[in-house]
Amino acid sequence: MRFSDIIGHEKLKQQLIKLSNEGRVSHAVLFCEEPGYGALALALAFAQYNSCPHKKGEDSCGTCPTCNKFRKMIHPDLHFAVPVSATKKITADKKPVTDMFIDEWRRVVSANPEISEQEWYDTIGIDNKQGIIGVNEAGQILKKLNFRAFEGGDKYMIIWLPERMNQEAANKLLKLIEEPPAGTYIFMVTQAPERIITTILSRCQIVRVMPIEQEILARHLEEESGLSAEDALLWSKISSGSLSRAREMISSDIEAGEDHEILIKLLDACSSKDMTRVIQVWERLATFNREKQKDFCYYTLEFLRELYITSLGLNEIANIPLHRRDVVATWVKKIKPAFYQKSYDVMNNALKDIERNVNSKYIFADVSNRFFLSL
Repeated sequence: MRFSDIIGHEKLKQQLIKLSNEGRVSHAVLFCEEPGYGALALALAFAQYNSCPHKKGEDSCGTCPTCNKFRKMIHPDLHFAVPVSATKKITADKKPVTDMFIDEWRRVVSANPEISEQEWYDTIGIDNKQGIIGVNEAGQILKKLNFRAFEGGDKYMIIWLPERMNQEAANKLLKLIEEPPAGTYIFMVTQAPERIITTILSRCQIVRVMPIEQEILARHLEEESGLSAEDALLWSKISSGSLSRAREMISSDIEAGEDHEILIKLLDACSSKDMTRVIQVWERLATFNREKQKDFCYYTLEFLRELYITSLGLNEIANIPLHRRDVVATWVKKIKPAFYQKSYDVMNNALKDIERNVNSKYIFADVSNRFFLSL
């Protein structure tokens, strides 16, 4: 990973380069971010820059053997510790540690350095469990960092989400973080620094990773997703500078096509008092699985929010994608103000009923009837 591969953060990149060039890099650095800001990529690029024997100006060369190994994350002196747990293949009695999942880690991070915690758990097959960095992992970290460097340079340990470290593991690593062996760097990437024990925090050089600059993120989204400049800027704005959040929102908006079609059919049938079509809609919704039903409810709530804010004349903060604006404008004219609160209550109650495994036909017959009476 080179600095030039990372979107935005030009000022922070310069600061990191200066620290490296002046030999002022702490042996324990804590990168603090909100999900999707790019801290993991920055930590990887920083480690590669520090190690590259042929730095070119303000970046690692990207072509030497050292850079090639760092890019593939297979350098023998680059190590990782990430939250893991037992899976169907790796049971609890095997005491899961990062090395058991290292191939998956390299693959997903190479494809997406902004990977979310849940995406990582989905990749390794942790069902509804939360990963941890446990005492067995701490033992592995101590063992690796006490070896001599394989290639005679510095050693790097990147700990992703140290807030998932349990107390026993944290206590075991305290001395290492305070007094690591010579030529050893521990880079930690956290999304919740308040959950890291203070004795570790106090031993780290803090690097705060800010949101990706709005215009830079918008340009990237425009190129990556083929969006219009206006829509790219919109997603950049409402994602608060998070690349992963923007991607998730764009993907959800694309996938909501069927939900949008069904909702418009329901609203149209209710407003024209066509009970036959209303019944057809709720019968279709009742055939969906629970997750799809919840997605429909969430999409309906978002669409109602857009309608309500537009009805108040606050178009600037409605944040409506370009392709939905005409539809929103049409329905704003048809809906009475009293409908918004009633429909919000109806959809939130439907979500609760779905969670409680209430019969789907009952849920969506009730939603449809209440919409029919309110429109």
